[in-house]
Amino acid sequence: MRLSCNPLLFFKDIAVDRTMSLNDWFETAARLGLEGTEVQHVCLPSLEADDLAQMAGAIRARGLEVSQFISAPDFVNPDPQFHRQQIRTLQQHIDAAALLGAHCVRITAGQEYPDVPMQQGIARIVASFLECLEYADRKDVCLAYENHYKDYFWERRDFSARGEVYLEILDRLQDTALRVNFDCANPLMVGEDPAPLLGRVVDRVVHVHCTDRAKLFEYTHSVPGEGKVDFPSVFGILKRAGFDGWLSIEYNGVEGLEGLKRAIGNVRSTWEQTPSP
Repeated sequence: MRLSCNPLLFFKDIAVDRTMSLNDWFETAARLGLEGTEVQHVCLPSLEADDLAQMAGAIRARGLEVSQFISAPDFVNPDPQFHRQQIRTLQQHIDAAALLGAHCVRITAGQEYPDVPMQQGIARIVASFLECLEYADRKDVCLAYENHYKDYFWERRDFSARGEVYLEILDRLQDTALRVNFDCANPLMVGEDPAPLLGRVVDRVVHVHCTDRAKLFEYTHSVPGEGKVDFPSVFGILKRAGFDGWLSIEYNGVEGLEGLKRAIGNVRSTWEQTPSP
């Protein structure tokens, strides 16, 4: 197991206000004793190859790796032109991940549009994933599907926020290279228990978001290990399945950097204390 972080705590500073650079975050991540970082597409100042190569060097210079590149495609949108652009954008993100040395790209299904029937949306997602999986394979990058709750820039909830929809999409792609980025708190947003869902997909998990919520159905972040997620149960499932990949911390709560430091300690100690099979 290795520890990474998706710097949600600084997301607005990096991606929206542009008052903090990714290099600033990399310095912080190294000081926190992390081994990796995630890189979110909207945080990048550029997708140019030279800029990405320079960033990859800066990451390595701080003793870090990119555990995952975060993309958020919307393959449910019924506009064909928009849909084709989403395919092209994800391909660009796959290229960027390869240049940054990341072997994993987080992908999403898209938004829940009221005028898109369930089976039509699922069919569109499956076809899109298949096309992108073929492209990712040529770049030696894996795609990790997350049933998100709602992306920062989306207006609507994730189409596959509910476990039954998520599982149907995964089942239709059972014999492909599609993997899972498992987010420990997203199921809580729709009133579901993360552990049973993880048990259904654990053999495909390649990356884990260790995030927590203070209450069911509410987005308010809790320090991971101090909220509603039963991390000993989650980590027990992962360990029994032989998972030895990245645990990446997501925290965006009111306790700021001190909360993030506590989250790192909680995740590390809980993993170490969870019995191995």
